[in-house]
Amino acid sequence: QKAAPRPPPPRRRPRAAPQKKMGNDVAKNCANRMAIGAMSNVTDLERPVIQRMSEKLSDIAKREGSKDLVTKEEFGEALSGLEITQSDRDILDRIFVMLDRTGEDRINHKEFIVGIVPFALGKTEELIQMAFELYTNNASDRVTPMDLRFILMTLNTVASYFGDPVMTVAQVDKVVDDAADKLDPPPKSGELLMAELSPYVADHEFVHEFVEGKGTSRYGNKL
Repeated sequence: QKAAPRPPPPRRRPRAAPQKKMGNDVAKNCANRMAIGAMSNVTDLERPVIQRMSEKLSDIAKREGSKDLVTKEEFGEALSGLEITQSDRDILDRIFVMLDRTGEDRINHKEFIVGIVPFALGKTEELIQMAFELYTNNASDRVTPMDLRFILMTLNTVASYFGDPVMTVAQVDKVVDDAADKLDPPPKSGELLMAELSPYVADHEFVHEFVEGKGTSRYGNKL
């Protein structure tokens, strides 16, 4: 007697495609190449939380009569009341320590906020624009070349803390100089329009190398 035919295996439901987060795209498809990109895939820090954190840090700094600096205690105050998991809080505390270069329990809150932008969701151009807006506190649609340098150096430095290969100082300066030459021709105003600057920076060859995990310097090396 022939054995009864086996029933067909149950059909598997297709897996939903994983949502891509930027760690370094600053991670559209580079999370496997950059440690900071991997971090973006395990955090829940999205733009509304980072935006609110930025506002609270700025308000506290102004209240204390300091334009940019906040203490560790004030940092904790800013994070209180926000929807942040304990694991994300641990990461943020770690970044605070890394940015506290003097050991005085005090950091530049703008540097901190710009530095965690890669944890949010978005493409490189979108997150560079986000960094500009957070840096200016949405008070302007323009930044100066010095502002651009600060923002790029901050993203570079925080990525290096996670062991990623990053741009050299000379490469950052080249991005800034190229942007100023291209987007602020004579007679120069000394300001760069964010809407033009974000795509330009995202498309620069040195930023591409950084995003792809092909930077030429690392933490501990002389940038």
